[in-house]
Amino acid sequence: MGIVYVECCEKKRCYCCDDKKDKCPNPVRWNEGAECEGLRQALANRGEVTVNGLEFRFFNQVMKYSATFCAGYDSDFRTPTVAELQTIATSLTSAAIGGIPLCPMLVWATSMGNPVLVEVFPSTGLVQVVRTPSKHCRAYRICVADVVVPG
Repeated sequence: MGIVYVECCEKKRCYCCDDKKDKCPNPVRWNEGAECEGLRQALANRGEVTVNGLEFRFFNQVMKYSATFCAGYDSDFRTPTVAELQTIATSLTSAAIGGIPLCPMLVWATSMGNPVLVEVFPSTGLVQVVRTPSKHCRAYRICVADVVVPG
């Protein structure tokens, strides 16, 4: 249960903790500051980023899950696994050196080949799978590829 659900349930702001309803979680916190959008856009503008043997690209738009989205961007790219997101989480910053970590957000990932919504906390590196009621829920997209070392 990610912060999106915890906030909703604790504040009684919505019925997202009602298991009888398949409500999609919000991709960002309801009280997110205006600076968060600017930070996400700065990362998107950086293009492809290489870290820990992975190259990734952040897309600053929320969208439904599509298995072909990343391959449509570049055939070497794919939707990251939860473990791969964990590897790059602290690199989701506004600049390569000295950048500000992005605000917490939902991102599409895969777990055992299945799409899952994951809440990412770039400031701490925490990656947490949240309830995924549907592939029609909207979340941010990150595509990853293995870095190929010329040999």
